[in-house]
Amino acid sequence: MVDNINKTAAPSGAKGVAIQLVTFICIVAVSGMIIPAVWKLIAGKDGGTNAMILTSAVYSVLVLFVFVRKKWCVLSPAYFQSKPWSVLLWSCLVGVGAIIPESALDEIMPKLPDLVGESMTDIINNDYGYFTICIFAPLVEEVVMRGAILRTLLNSMKSRWGAIAISALLFALIHMNPAQMPHAFIAGLFLGWIYSRTGSVLPGIVYHWVNNTIVFVVARMMPQFADSNLIEIFGGDHKRVGLAIIFSLFILLPSIYQLAVRTKQDRA
Repeated sequence: MVDNINKTAAPSGAKGVAIQLVTFICIVAVSGMIIPAVWKLIAGKDGGTNAMILTSAVYSVLVLFVFVRKKWCVLSPAYFQSKPWSVLLWSCLVGVGAIIPESALDEIMPKLPDLVGESMTDIINNDYGYFTICIFAPLVEEVVMRGAILRTLLNSMKSRWGAIAISALLFALIHMNPAQMPHAFIAGLFLGWIYSRTGSVLPGIVYHWVNNTIVFVVARMMPQFADSNLIEIFGGDHKRVGLAIIFSLFILLPSIYQLAVRTKQDRA
């Protein structure tokens, strides 16, 4: 139910991508205005984090309904029925291996404004926050950004990597938070690459879920490290930081290689 193998229904070119993006943004924006207002009307007070989580649930359902109904993202059980367990396993391991290198890269880049840091902390500390960050986000973002937008770009452009790069850039921009954009762009390149080789959003959802879940669990279990860098987390020992990065790369790079080998015959 999370596979995108039919390419005939996608709108074409820049116009198709623009329509999909505007539809997605409008659904999110309208939900963000209506749900908190309704909550306040019924409860007589601001819903705070609970209202934000409910808003994410509502717009997630609406986005999935619209994009599937319009066949911008065509879902089918075919890829799942092919039993792609090894691809899903290695996608999982990419999500695990990417965490520390991503953090190291963030730390060496110029500090960018974090516009949603406080809101994200509130969501993580909420009992229902897991659904927003680790369930709704992976599903919606993969269906929209890979299942619809990248699919449209791949059908419209001669350059596969050009289409992947554009979709990764758009993926970074829709986060609307400068601090998240570099990581989102790099992750978008991987997610676009694996989608282009499998024709399915399922491996991307698995990667996205694992990556977000690790961040969520660490933030919940060790809130004292929420704003810490790697050197602080590893007790000020640069050697430990280096070993952690190397160990992560020993997971990340072989996993990407295995995906390249195992999806060689499955290119979309």
